[in-house]
Amino acid sequence: MHRLKSFFISLALFATASPTLFAAPFTPDDDQQILATLPTDSPPPRYSTVSDFVSGSTNTSPEQTRQLLERAYLQGDPRALGQAQAQLDQSDDQNAETLMLRARALQAAHKFDEAKGVLEQILSQNPSDPDALLTLSSLLLVQGQFDEAMSYCNRLNDASLRVYQLACVAQINSMTGKLSQAKETLSGLASLAPGLDAATARWIYLIQADAALRSQDAPLAKEVFAMMDSQTVPTLMARADWLLAQGEYDKVRQLLQDHTDKDALLLKLISAQVALEDPKAQQNLALMQDRIEVWRIRQENAHKREQANYALLSNQTNLALKLAQENWQQQRETADIAIYTTAAIKANSQADIDIVEQFIKETGFEYPALERSLNKRHLSKETHL
Repeated sequence: MHRLKSFFISLALFATASPTLFAAPFTPDDDQQILATLPTDSPPPRYSTVSDFVSGSTNTSPEQTRQLLERAYLQGDPRALGQAQAQLDQSDDQNAETLMLRARALQAAHKFDEAKGVLEQILSQNPSDPDALLTLSSLLLVQGQFDEAMSYCNRLNDASLRVYQLACVAQINSMTGKLSQAKETLSGLASLAPGLDAATARWIYLIQADAALRSQDAPLAKEVFAMMDSQTVPTLMARADWLLAQGEYDKVRQLLQDHTDKDALLLKLISAQVALEDPKAQQNLALMQDRIEVWRIRQENAHKREQANYALLSNQTNLALKLAQENWQQQRETADIAIYTTAAIKANSQADIDIVEQFIKETGFEYPALERSLNKRHLSKETHL
C-alpha cells in the first residue's frame, strides 16, 4: 500500500472543487523573462546550474520526485513541479512507481489522454494496481464520465482497500444525485480519518467540504474545517469557497491576504475584495492579469477555469463565457459547473444554460444555490415576455 501515496499526490488536480494550482514546466527564450513568483516559504534552490543538476540527477529517487510533487500540490510551488519533471526526464524507468509519477506530471499539464494511456499501461501489467485504479477513476470523475469512473472504484476488491473504495464511490455519488447518501458514507469515513495517514484524511475532508458547500450544511462545514489543516493550498481553497458562499467576505480577505503568490487563492481574494469594494481589488486584478500573460507566453491551456473567473471579475462577460465553454470540454467538477453557469447567465446565453441544465438532469448533480440562480433567470425571462 506504500504506493498509494502517488494517488493522493494526483489529487492536486482532482480534489473536488480545487482548481489547478500550478503550471506545467516551461523553458523561456529569454534569460530575463520572469515567469512566476515563488511562494514566500519556498526552499533554497537545489541546483544553481545545469551541471549541478546533471551531476546530482543520478542520485534522485522516486521518493524524492514524489515529495516534490507533494510540495507542488500542498504549497502551490511551481519550482518543485519543475524539479520533479526534470527528474522524470532524466529517468527511463518503466516500473509502475515511475509510470505513476509520469502520469501525475501529464495530469498537471492537463494532458489527460496521455495520462490515461500511462495509467492503462500500468493496469495492463497489474489489473489490480490500486494507485492506477484510483487515479484513473478520479481523472474520469473530473471529466464527468461518472459511470466509467465508478467501474474503476468497484475494481478495488481487496479488503485492505475498503476505505479507499468507499471514498471513491462516495465522491462519485456526491456528483450524481446521491449527495445525502455520500455524506453518510463520508461521515463514517471521517470518524476513521484521525487514524489514517494525513493524505487520506485530507482527501476525505475535501470531499466532505464540497458536499457541505453544495448542501449549505453549516454543522458539517464547521466539523470538517475543525479537522482539516489550516495552511495548505487545497484546504485554504475549501475554506475560502465556504466563506464566500456565506457572504463572509472580510473573513476571506483576512484568510488569504498573505497568499497572493498563489494564483487560485489570489482569485478568491479578489472575489472578496470586489464584494467589499476594496481598492486593492484593482491592484490584484492587475497582478492576476500579469499571471495570465505568463500563461499565454508559456502557451498553456491548463488554466481555463482561472481565466474565466478572472474575466468575470473584470467584467469581460463574453470572454468569460468563451473560456468557460473551453474549460467545460476538459473539466466538470463543482467549480467548473459553477463558473460555466455563472458565465452563461451573465452572458444571457440560452444555449449554454441548456447545456448545464441537461447535465444536471442527466447526472442528478445537486447544488441548490446554482439551481436557484437558473430558476431566477427563467423567472426574470418570463417577466419580460
